Amino acid sequence: MMRYLLPALLLTLLIVMGSVRADPETNNPETNSQSQLADVWSDRGGKGLNISCGHYRVGEEVTLYFQVSKVMYIELYIIRPDGSKIRLMNISMTGPGVVYKTPPILLIDEGLRTAQLVGARSHQVLDSCNFYVTKEVVGGDVWTDEGGRGRGTPGGTFPPLKPIRVALRINSTAEVELKAIISRGEQVLFKGKLEANEVRYVYLEALQEGVITLKLLHDGKELDTCRLLITLPVEENPPILEVNGISVSGLTVTVNGKVEPGTPNATVILRWMWGDGTEDEGEFPKSHTYSKGGKYTITVIAEQSDGLSSNFTYTVQVSSPETATEVKGDKGAMETSTSSRPRKPPAITRVITVTPERIGTSSSPYPALSFLLGSVVTVFSFLIISRLLRRQDTGKGMPGSGQGDTGAGED
Repeated sequence: MMRYLLPALLLTLLIVMGSVRADPETNNPETNSQSQLADVWSDRGGKGLNISCGHYRVGEEVTLYFQVSKVMYIELYIIRPDGSKIRLMNISMTGPGVVYKTPPILLIDEGLRTAQLVGARSHQVLDSCNFYVTKEVVGGDVWTDEGGRGRGTPGGTFPPLKPIRVALRINSTAEVELKAIISRGEQVLFKGKLEANEVRYVYLEALQEGVITLKLLHDGKELDTCRLLITLPVEENPPILEVNGISVSGLTVTVNGKVEPGTPNATVILRWMWGDGTEDEGEFPKSHTYSKGGKYTITVIAEQSDGLSSNFTYTVQVSSPETATEVKGDKGAMETSTSSRPRKPPAITRVITVTPERIGTSSSPYPALSFLLGSVVTVFSFLIISRLLRRQDTGKGMPGSGQGDTGAGED
C-alpha cells in the first residue's frame, strides 16, 4: 500500500508547485491590459482599476476590500500623505472568488491616502485606490461614465447633443448643489439633500462644442470639480500610401512614393521590411542594398498615430553585378581587371525560314528525250487512224454491188 501512496503524494506535490510557478502575477500583470488580476476598494467605492475610493472625515474609519482572479501571493499597503508606507497585510497567499477585507482603520489626520495591492513576488502594483481625508464634515465626488473619479479628474470627451450621465456622491448627509458652467453662463443640475454615500444620477445635454465644468458645492464650498470636453468626433481613416516607382540597380533597390495621413492632425511613420530580415524606418525615397542576389518581398507599412495603418507589398529580383575580365598583353604578362556594370539583357535573334512556292516542272532527268518520244508516238497514231479511214471510204464506192443490181431489174 505504501509503495503506491508515496508516488501519488509526490505527483500531487509537483502539480501544486507547478501551479504556483505558473502564477501570472510573476509575469508583470499590470502590463496586461486585457484582464485585471486584482482589485482593491473601500466601503465608499473604488471597484475597478485605479478608481477613487471616496471621501472621509478626520476621525472616521475606513475598511478596505480586495479580490484576486488567480492564486497569488500579495501584500497590502497604505501610503500616507507624508509618503510613508504602512503594511496592512504581510505576504499572504490568496485565491480567486474570495473577497478579503481589513479591520476598520481610524483616520487621524487629513490628506490623500493610497491603498496599494502589491504582488509579493513581482513587487508590482496590481491595483491602487485613492481616498481623501478632510477636516470638513462633507466630502464629495462628481464623475461621468467616461471618467472623473477623484478630485479634479477630467470627466471625458462627448459629442454635442448626446445626453451625458453625471453621478455625484458625498460622504455625509447634507444639502449640496451641482452646477454646470459653460462659456455663456451656468446651469444648476441638482440642488437638494443627498444621503451619505448615496449615488445620484443627473443628465446633461451639450448643445455645442466647448468645455463644461461641473462643480459640486456644499454651503458655497467646492467639494469636487470635473471638466467635460464637448467636440465633434473626428472621422478616422487609414493613411494614404502610394508607391509610384521601384528601381533596381545591381543589389540595390530604391522605392519612391508618397504617404499622407487619412485622419486629420494624425502623424504617420513608415516601417520597412526588406525580405532579408532587415527592418527599419524612413520616408520616401528609401533604398536598401542586399548582400546577395535573389528574389525578395518588400513590405512597407504606414502606421498612423490613431492606430490605423496601410501597407504595400512588392516582390523584386536583384542580381550581383556582372564581372568582366579583360586581358592585356605586355611582354608576355597578363593583367586582369574587373569592372562592375549593370547586367544587360541577352540579345534575341529571330530566325525565319522561307519556303518558296513549288512551280510545276517535270521530274524526268531527260526532258528533251521525253518530248521526242511523245511526238513520234503521236505521229504514228495519226497515220494509222488515217489509213483505216481511207480504206473504209474506198469499199463503199465499188460497181456491181448487190444493191445496184436489184434496182436495175425493177426498171
